[in-house]
Amino acid sequence: MEDSITIVQHGGGWISNIGNAFIDYGSMYSLGQAAPEADVHLTSSFGRWISTQMNRGLRGVVFGSLGHIDNAFNQVGSADADYIVQSGTCLSDHWMQLHGDVLLEAKDRGAELLLYGVGMTDDTYNEAEIEKTREWLERLEPYAFVSRDERTYEAFDDVADHSYNGIDCGFFSNHSHDPMPFDLDEYVVVNFDKRPEPDLAELGIHPDETVIRTHHSFWFDFPFTQYREMHNEYYNRDNVLISDVPTEYLDVYAGSAATYSDRVHACVATLAYGHPAHLSHSTPRALLFERVGMGDITQGLIEPDLEDLMEEKQAQIDFMSEIL
Repeated sequence: MEDSITIVQHGGGWISNIGNAFIDYGSMYSLGQAAPEADVHLTSSFGRWISTQMNRGLRGVVFGSLGHIDNAFNQVGSADADYIVQSGTCLSDHWMQLHGDVLLEAKDRGAELLLYGVGMTDDTYNEAEIEKTREWLERLEPYAFVSRDERTYEAFDDVADHSYNGIDCGFFSNHSHDPMPFDLDEYVVVNFDKRPEPDLAELGIHPDETVIRTHHSFWFDFPFTQYREMHNEYYNRDNVLISDVPTEYLDVYAGSAATYSDRVHACVATLAYGHPAHLSHSTPRALLFERVGMGDITQGLIEPDLEDLMEEKQAQIDFMSEIL
């Protein structure tokens, strides 16, 4: 490793999905461990996305087309950095069409691209999408590729100078934040953003248990036919947490006796802090749990094996330490 390097985490998007923050926190922590002398910074891709929404005009709203992003300041592409880091679900043609050019600009400035703890989206675990994404990666020429599930690793392990069958960066979130303690009796967390909350008895939650209800976005595009029901479910239940501060969520998950969720990273954070979780949602992104021996999470509550998980985390840090 060089005496001093600059690493830029190109993350953000927290306000629309707070789980992205858990990924960013975990990535920045683990890279800091791999390269202790590095300066690690954070930028956001959210500004480009919001520009596509706000600049599309009435025609774009009606026909679903995106607006221009010419006026969005390209902070990551302007950074004087040695490495640009991209984590999470960036491996899709749609994502690359929106953000790929800023990564190319960063590369033109001399930065190397680290795809770190990456995976595909719900709709892109198929050969057609993989091929489109590979075309982008051939242009980007990543320095390192670290996957978060084995299907992703098998699809892209040959795209970079250095490849590793890794894990999701959110599993490092417990190292990135020491949680605030609560003066509360035992509680469980229920986190349902994609559908109405199931009956608590169906989840195995006793009526007398304290329930904290987290939501990972301050708004949600409710189906029109379910708008009233989902609006009430989302905003008007007891003990609701909707926040733009990621550590508030980590505090809650760190103290949870169990978490029941349709959000992948509500479960990732809970498991990272050593507590059981159940993912009540069918998604190929759940392959990241199989990678760490927790594939049964969609069948019911599972307990994390913290010793095995720590070995995986240390191995990933060691790999990055060798190449930075």
